[in-house]
Amino acid sequence: MEENLDSNELFLSESAKEHLRTAGNWVYVISIIGLIIVTYSIISLISDYMNLSNWDDVPSGGGVGYIMIMTLLPIFLTASAICFFPLYYLYRFSSNVRIAFRDDDSEALELSFRYLKFHYISIGISPLCAIVYFLVIRIF
Repeated sequence: MEENLDSNELFLSESAKEHLRTAGNWVYVISIIGLIIVTYSIISLISDYMNLSNWDDVPSGGGVGYIMIMTLLPIFLTASAICFFPLYYLYRFSSNVRIAFRDDDSEALELSFRYLKFHYISIGISPLCAIVYFLVIRIF
């Protein structure tokens, strides 16, 4: 009798599960810290933008500072948005890893690896966007 050697199942040893569980916990901490930093930067950018109305009281009329804020605001907001997505995908990866091991759920583990794939895709696209941006600035 022939045994079916082709299997779609991948079994993890207890050591591999422990490594993945530990990585999920550390990624959770890193993603939370990163999301807090990105959220703080977005809030501070919006706060600086809202405080531009107070710059009319400056004897020079705001001048260079006003132009810098108005020029850099869209760049910094775009950079913050680009940083947000890899961190969000890391957070989703870690939360699904925790759910998978807590409930012994293979679908949650599969979903966690899907978010890890999205994280790496967004990490790969981010430098490409930066390179294209700087090339466009350099050419024009």
